[in-house]
Amino acid sequence: MRLTKQTGYALRILIHCGQAQGKLVKVPEIARAYQITEHNLFKIIPLLVQRGVLETVRGRGGGIRLARPAKDIRLGEVVKATEETRIEADCLGGDIGACPIRPIAPINRILDEAISAFIDVLEQYTLEDLVTARPKPRAEAIAALSGKAPTIQ
Repeated sequence: MRLTKQTGYALRILIHCGQAQGKLVKVPEIARAYQITEHNLFKIIPLLVQRGVLETVRGRGGGIRLARPAKDIRLGEVVKATEETRIEADCLGGDIGACPIRPIAPINRILDEAISAFIDVLEQYTLEDLVTARPKPRAEAIAALSGKAPTIQ
């Protein structure tokens, strides 16, 4: 499964706000930091506000900030705010209601179950996990990817 850019942008917005520790953040600041257009950010912010993870403050000194502590924002709820979390597999391009194999091929139920399992894993993690994550030193990161122990030179 591949998440949309919208979800990646939403996570970046939230991480940036989480790192600001309650201070108001300006949208142009996020746009510059992550090289995302303000237009794209303004499409995503209302989804996060509606979900109750971001709040906006209007006016001259306004901006956005987390609506709740980062430890209370589950990654699964962010994905549910920005992704379609129900799959409807068509009948090889035809109308699913008229699909002759539908009664014997419960693909939608299976795919929905897979999406649900994916969301369940994301629900185990919070925004705080991303905000407080420390990048690994380069040698350690390369070793983790290659499966080899790092060598010291």
